[in-house]
Amino acid sequence: KQWYQRRVAITAGDYWKTKAGLSKGAAQQELLKVTTRWLAFGYGIFDVLIIDNRFRETELWLAVGRNDIAIYPRQKSLPLEVHTYDSIISFGAPQVNVFKITIEGHAPLEMNTPEFLDIARLMKTYIGIMVKMKKEKSTDCDSALIPLL
Repeated sequence: KQWYQRRVAITAGDYWKTKAGLSKGAAQQELLKVTTRWLAFGYGIFDVLIIDNRFRETELWLAVGRNDIAIYPRQKSLPLEVHTYDSIISFGAPQVNVFKITIEGHAPLEMNTPEFLDIARLMKTYIGIMVKMKKEKSTDCDSALIPLL
């Protein structure tokens, strides 16, 4: 939670500088309008340095959401790649400050980031919620098939 609050404060501060003529309230309204239109609104955003050369830029954002992950150029609103959790084969930190995601049909995505533990925890939490929801849905379907006596 702290890293998220710190990230929002930094981003809001940078945005505020570009809106120097607006009142604080008007600038906050403007920021809210912009951020809620962003595809990664509600995602955890992490600064990463991509190790391989699969993208033109190497300093990117990893956006971790409840249904998928996405790679964004920093300060841009359109992702370079989006992958659902169903397509992720594995993820983890093979060494300190390195995070690796293995995606079905793609080369592994390796990145340098000091936030590797936060990324792993967030992804694990979202996957756990998805598994729980699928189990509940499966149980609901199974109980609908039990004949009433």
